[in-house]
Amino acid sequence: PLSGAENAKITMWLPLLLALVAKADIKFSRTVDTVEAGTSGTATLDHDCSSSDAYGSNDCDLKWGSTYNATINIVTNEVLYHNSTVTVDMKIDSIIPFKFSCAACDANCTIDIPIVKKTETFAMPDCPIAGGLNLTQTFTLPSSSPSPVKASVSGTAEITNGVGTTVAHVTATGSIS
Repeated sequence: PLSGAENAKITMWLPLLLALVAKADIKFSRTVDTVEAGTSGTATLDHDCSSSDAYGSNDCDLKWGSTYNATINIVTNEVLYHNSTVTVDMKIDSIIPFKFSCAACDANCTIDIPIVKKTETFAMPDCPIAGGLNLTQTFTLPSSSPSPVKASVSGTAEITNGVGTTVAHVTATGSIS
């Protein structure tokens, strides 16, 4: 079983990862554009990804009804406090905005997911966040799409520290069918 702190860290990172790929029969890829000195990490899935790099799995094609094991390993010299943020700036079909910004810790994060018109709220972990993160989480995609239409998504996700310095910046693209 996971400790309370590990569960809090899963609560912070896994929903963000799932929100970025829109919870569906998903094709997605990502490019890590910026990582602050002293920070490294990987996010991997156990299957259905055709490539990987220094940051983990990439070029993934997740299947409806399939179960996946996600592993996230992060090492950082950065300490994130209540004024650090996680920001997502995406567009669905190049038109519909999918944006949110949340405190990295000590707060709830609420995300409104367009198209499926679902709101997700989850607790961010306690501050400060320091050192690293090692998580494994199993999740199962629904047996069919929650989206009434096929859609594409593209944009960025960024973590910044309390003074606005970028800790990590990722560009992602994907599609839902």
